[in-house]
Amino acid sequence: MTRRVKRVVVSSGLREADIRPPALLSEFKRLSVQDALEFFGDASQLVEVPCPACDSGDSKTVFRKNEFFYRCCNACGSVYVSPRPSEEALQSYYANSRASLFRVQHYSRDTAKARRYHLLSSHAEWMGQIYDEVGNPDARGYADLNTCSPEIFDEIGAMKVFQPLLSVDPLLDPAGVSEVAVDIVGRDGLSGLGAISAFEKVEHQFSPEAYLRQVRDMLADGGLFFFTTRTISGFDLQILWSRTPYIFVPEHLNLLSVEGIGMLAERCDYELIELSTPGQLDLELVRHAAINDPSIKLPPFIAYLLEKRDQEAYWDFQEYLQKHRLSSHVRVVIKKK
Repeated sequence: MTRRVKRVVVSSGLREADIRPPALLSEFKRLSVQDALEFFGDASQLVEVPCPACDSGDSKTVFRKNEFFYRCCNACGSVYVSPRPSEEALQSYYANSRASLFRVQHYSRDTAKARRYHLLSSHAEWMGQIYDEVGNPDARGYADLNTCSPEIFDEIGAMKVFQPLLSVDPLLDPAGVSEVAVDIVGRDGLSGLGAISAFEKVEHQFSPEAYLRQVRDMLADGGLFFFTTRTISGFDLQILWSRTPYIFVPEHLNLLSVEGIGMLAERCDYELIELSTPGQLDLELVRHAAINDPSIKLPPFIAYLLEKRDQEAYWDFQEYLQKHRLSSHVRVVIKKK
């Protein structure tokens, strides 16, 4: 019998400014755009790639942002950067760029309290519940990849489900942040884990396929991979498209469609357990983008909704987007077969 893939609807009263304060986001974007041109400015060093979701070579250029071309896959609808920086160039960027340093020193630290309240506690509850339902009870190890929010370990530790707790190549050291014991490790040689998480990481991988396969090698049979990312299927990205102000290279190399994510999981030999879009900010993001850039012309219906209806209508609309996988914030659970 085919398992029905889960989808959820949530509300925590989240506002964009809670997790992406305008001043911090603006500075992070400015540094990212400048550093991208510095690190990846030689076009001859960029690499052509097929669709990172379904591996199709049938695509067309749909827009250009800061000298980089975004293509849309004609097979699955995913949008991705090609040509793109090589794996080695991306590793150098994340190790040495000013934007990466700013992310750790300011962006992650200054939003830690809000992220814990609005995101991390629900992430931990989500992972614990799914693990109880479909996880491998004999594999209790948990790892978070390239940890940016070490507070996740306190939320996970409070559930007393996973042990040991591992931070793999963290961007922000859990020492002095997390109150529970966390081992810092590299990914080489890791195996037999019951659960792995990666929050907002898939979108800037050179190869999401290689990334999912590396994670698979670290999992026990029946182990679970939890990840969040942005999907081009989401309302705000579909409405704003090339005018989306918060999409830039190299943070967003891969904007996989909902359909493409399912195809990618299947290609990498996972069972898809949950694919939900519980985003709460789509309508707010569209409204803010239009206010900050008067040249953005919204479809008449969306403009009417934003101008003439109240907060209850906004939430009802956002709930509809969540229910039907039409928000741009996606969370996914896949299980190693």
